[in-house]
Amino acid sequence: MKRLTISADACTETLALLITMAWADGRLDDREKEGVRAAASVFNLTKELRERLDQLLEAPMPVDELLFDTLSERDKAFAFVAASWMSGADEEVDEKEAALLEQLVTVLGLTADRRRELDQVAKDLEPLRRGGKSWASEIAMLFNAIPKRLENDDTLEVSFG
Repeated sequence: MKRLTISADACTETLALLITMAWADGRLDDREKEGVRAAASVFNLTKELRERLDQLLEAPMPVDELLFDTLSERDKAFAFVAASWMSGADEEVDEKEAALLEQLVTVLGLTADRRRELDQVAKDLEPLRRGGKSWASEIAMLFNAIPKRLENDDTLEVSFG
């Protein structure tokens, strides 16, 4: 079985991006905050990285200030798919979320074709389940599903480290 390792930095910046997306409506509810904190714990992020996420939970960072420069092209694609999925999680993309995605395309240097491809990957992912699962479980499921879609290979799995 192949393993695709997502670096702790890629994981943190993707979670930071999801926080920014969640803040698009001007608020972040306690369920979303707890979900990110629980996901950071599940992904075994360092105390420093969890503290960075906690700061972002209190006040979002603009997309162009997130630390994408050091990420690989695969990790950038991973982050975009996660953000695109999150924007459509409630089956309706808000204007502010759409604007954030446009900014992200520019920041990540995605071509129009690559963006369409990654948006399709996000649409093909399982939608957010209402009720039964926690936000942390949804995020963990998302982080495990994305590499399989990016690589178009059902034998990939994510290991964090």
